[in-house]
Amino acid sequence: MVSNTIVRKGMWVRIPPAAPIDPLEIRPPCRAVPPDQISCIDERGLGAQSVYLLGLYLGDGVISRGARDVWRLRISQDRRYPRLIDDCKTAITEVTGKKPGVATRIGCVDIYCYWKHWPCVFPQLGPGPKHLRRIELEAWQWRLVECHPRELVKGLIHSDGCRVTNRVRSPAGRRYEYPRYFFTNHSADIRSIFVKACGMLGVECRSDHRYDLSIAQRRSVAILDEFIGPKG
Repeated sequence: MVSNTIVRKGMWVRIPPAAPIDPLEIRPPCRAVPPDQISCIDERGLGAQSVYLLGLYLGDGVISRGARDVWRLRISQDRRYPRLIDDCKTAITEVTGKKPGVATRIGCVDIYCYWKHWPCVFPQLGPGPKHLRRIELEAWQWRLVECHPRELVKGLIHSDGCRVTNRVRSPAGRRYEYPRYFFTNHSADIRSIFVKACGMLGVECRSDHRYDLSIAQRRSVAILDEFIGPKG
């Protein structure tokens, strides 16, 4: 259970519970060919699991067109982290109502699912790598993220991020260590989405290298540890 309170700048700040969402108010247009709103996204796909899956897709997901205009979502996860693989499978089932397939490769696992409505859930799909084209969330997606910012940050960290322990030696010879989060993505748009979602949680992140964002401030790490923590 995630605490309803966080410590920020020495003060207790209460995070209000997510406001209920009326799915009919944010239901995106059906982009399937041909359109079929009845079999498109329903209440299952408009909650926290869809936001988590969005984070996984933006990080390590690929959507490709198959036969008869059926689309295939594929998300890669490291074989060392079975919990993350199960979380991905659960999110796909919750959004689509389908059981995903799993393909094992050297060092990783591909979780995949065929569905005509992936363009409806993720209108960010397009030709070529994501870092070579514009990636923007639509207004209805941002409304979901505002209600479930933890899920987007968690999905992005679970795909293109990590939690590490920094070990430092001071000039005086004293050694100490502290936890730190990194998020790495070549797309400036996706990094911007990550920063904005972190801001909703009061998490401070800074640019570390060209493609890296770092969360090292103690209170910010503590916030992420409430719902992410080490991969497993």
